[in-house]
Amino acid sequence: MLGPFTLSALVVATVLVLSGVGKSLALDAAPSTLRALRLSRLPPRGVVAAVAVAELSVAGGLLLGPGALAVAAAGAALALSTVFLAVGLRAQALSSTDDCGCFGRLASTRVGPAMTVRNAAITVLAALALVGASIDPLAPSVAERLWVSPPTAAALVAVVAAIAVIGGTLRPSVRPTAKQAGEVPDAALIAPDGGVVVPRQRALRGRAQLLLFVRRGCGSCENLIDRMTWDRALLETLVDVRLIVPVSDDSALSTAGEGLHADPSGEFAVALGIPGDRPVGVLLTTRGEVLEPVAIGGEETASLVDSVLAAAADARGPRADEGLSTT
Repeated sequence: MLGPFTLSALVVATVLVLSGVGKSLALDAAPSTLRALRLSRLPPRGVVAAVAVAELSVAGGLLLGPGALAVAAAGAALALSTVFLAVGLRAQALSSTDDCGCFGRLASTRVGPAMTVRNAAITVLAALALVGASIDPLAPSVAERLWVSPPTAAALVAVVAAIAVIGGTLRPSVRPTAKQAGEVPDAALIAPDGGVVVPRQRALRGRAQLLLFVRRGCGSCENLIDRMTWDRALLETLVDVRLIVPVSDDSALSTAGEGLHADPSGEFAVALGIPGDRPVGVLLTTRGEVLEPVAIGGEETASLVDSVLAAAADARGPRADEGLSTT
């Protein structure tokens, strides 16, 4: 049967393929994914890999399975999407606002109402796919039905593509709006030595703050963390450098990593309007304000660090540089 049930199966299969491939390509970020979903007591790589395999298998069954196999695949898709919905609701109830890593590095989604709506929509579509498969359990596979009806196949693919494009345009902008004076929160971070630091208060005391929001497992973030091992000394002649990672409320502070500041449940990033993308660079001035624009992504963050580094080098003056060159 072609129509809404076939379209539902096609959309669910597409989502599962994207999700499964995204997770498979980002297994190094599995620990942060389970922390975001408040499932950190489970073995991260094994769980995420198993979920990815399940998603790809179910997607294959939805597209290629004829008759009873299609019914089973649709039932599995409904069960899987229901589990995703329940896990997301639980994480939201536990105050998680971290990037769930649901699609690996293909897309970022924070735990919260938007993710719940998305998961609920996928569950409804999976239910429709199951209804369609059950109505005609002897029907050929979705792929076969689309193959014998090229115009319908083209129309359905166009609809799926349109939904993806529209969904992308409706996604909230990842670039924060400019902050006005007083809007930067007096939120606290846990420093690497276990102490508490409030970046805005430090800034108001005369030390600008270079806040670098990162996450473990992100290639650009790891490069930035490594870079600070040799650039930090010069940068800190001008600003305080803080590498910041979110730490969930059921994780030990040691999970932040050596030399990294812990942002409990990512609340500081949320309060600043920082998007789920990482890395993100923020320069907090001595007036306690965010200096726009905020740097988002590896290239922009690296450019921000370069700019601060150049300013620090200029502030040292030529005599300092000459002294270094003669030693």
